[in-house]
Amino acid sequence: MKLFYLNLLILSIPLLGEGLMIKKSGNLYGILSSKGEAWIEVIEDDGLVDRYLAPWQGESPSRGGGFHLKTLDKFKDLVVGNRVHLNWFWDGHLRVYKINQIKPFKKSGVFKGILINKGDKWIDVENEENLTPWRFYARWKGGLPEDGGEYHPKTLEFFDNFEINDPVRFFWSYDYRPRIDRFILQEEDDVFVPFYEGKSISDSPSIPQPAAPTMNPFDQLPKTNPFDQVAPITSPFDQLPASNPFDQVAEPGNPFEEVSPASVNPFDSASPIESNPFDNIDEPAKPAENPKEANPFEDIPLPGNPFDAIPKE
Repeated sequence: MKLFYLNLLILSIPLLGEGLMIKKSGNLYGILSSKGEAWIEVIEDDGLVDRYLAPWQGESPSRGGGFHLKTLDKFKDLVVGNRVHLNWFWDGHLRVYKINQIKPFKKSGVFKGILINKGDKWIDVENEENLTPWRFYARWKGGLPEDGGEYHPKTLEFFDNFEINDPVRFFWSYDYRPRIDRFILQEEDDVFVPFYEGKSISDSPSIPQPAAPTMNPFDQLPKTNPFDQVAPITSPFDQLPASNPFDQVAEPGNPFEEVSPASVNPFDSASPIESNPFDNIDEPAKPAENPKEANPFEDIPLPGNPFDAIPKE
């Protein structure tokens, strides 16, 4: 009999699903809890957790098919721990059609809510207004992990003070993802004391130290005007002598006046010609008073008639 009822149940299961409508697509809000190269995992606001793959393009991988490249690039930009809005569809797998990361409207504030889940570095809290869950991480201190950076250790220790469904109140800020700056203490009568009334929580060893106030770097500069400390630059023209530099140059005299005056005319310094040079030429000899004695030709005897020299017969 048991075997009969078991076979009947197996045969009836397909019939039960014939009238059911299978949802092929939809949209949801939730917290991105983890991701891979081609998939994301989202915790829906109603608590369900599902994994969604990037859409597939083409045929099999051997024939050039593969995941949608733009969706893979979108997955790289998503930050785990932030809220997301997801449009999905079904084609044998849950696929991402479109996904957007949701950031808070403000960069900081005070959060009041109920703890619904917690991990070693984060807590999930529903706010008091609309019960929307948000994930808050402990704030980060230091640089990169390889340089000694880490989650604030006292904040992590403080997580142990809370159980699921406990009310929590804390200051938060958004830095890459929502973070807890510090928790807020309550009075014994559960009266909330806001931070501006001066209640300090830094003395408790189980409470994270408040973040050091961010100083304005311009307030740390000296109050004096730095330009007043610089020695005034005098005009280079003020360092020149007041007198006209051209007045200090000796006035050149008349070059013709600097030449020593000639005491005498250079032509006067030449030795005077005692006499007319033409006067130094020997005067021709005066003719002798006796003209016959003076003419040499007159001393030569005149030849006779040559014909007179021929002997006569």
